[in-house]
Amino acid sequence: MDKASGLGLSVIILAVISAILMSGAAPGIFVSIPSLLIVVGGTFGAVMFSYRINNFFQGLSNIRLAFSNKQPNLFETLDQLIELSEIARKKGVLALEDKQLDDEYLQKGVNLLLDGHDTQTIEFAFNREILQTRQRNNQSIKVLNSFTELAPAMGMAGTLIGLVAMLVAMDDPKSIGPSMSVALLTTLYGALLANAFTGPLANKLGERADEIKQHMMLVRDGVLHISNGDNPKLIIEMLASYLGENIDSPVNEKPSNN
Repeated sequence: MDKASGLGLSVIILAVISAILMSGAAPGIFVSIPSLLIVVGGTFGAVMFSYRINNFFQGLSNIRLAFSNKQPNLFETLDQLIELSEIARKKGVLALEDKQLDDEYLQKGVNLLLDGHDTQTIEFAFNREILQTRQRNNQSIKVLNSFTELAPAMGMAGTLIGLVAMLVAMDDPKSIGPSMSVALLTTLYGALLANAFTGPLANKLGERADEIKQHMMLVRDGVLHISNGDNPKLIIEMLASYLGENIDSPVNEKPSNN
């Protein structure tokens, strides 16, 4: 799991539990099955109602990327592209057949080169995959944002349900407390679900989507340069902007992360 995601979730859970314990009330009173049903069940159903079923579940399944600890290393990718370009210029594109790459996307680019496709075909194939990947990630972000928008609303609906139940049973003092508890806890659950989980999760997935897109675009442009037979030094100059800084030294001299 991504360290920031794991640490962030731990801090949220610890903060909430600590606040409950420090309140002096019994922790059990903060657990309400009716409130959970209203907020979690209601929000889940409302979000599902907002999308086609395939888009909904595809969006949920792609959320795993937000917890992935795997981050594209653009410096290593550029290193590999330069190495491939040198081999292609010296020995020909077919010499790349001996290279086995761990980067799945870069390997697809090499396969396109080996198959003898022209530059336009390669660019079209890359652009299509970048677009499809971006659409999948954006779908997940949309689904999460829908949870963030609807969870507080379902919490408010649960609050109204609890208040109505309380008002109807005003002549029975014993029922006022439980009804009021449902009213307040649904608001609490809705706020926590939206602001402590789905909202931050959508932000993290957006960050991951940008990292993936940048990596895919770097590979695309590098493979296109190799297809054109460009000089490795030119490739470094043209692709340096993806790394966020100017590169005056050889590409394999990576700067420190500190």
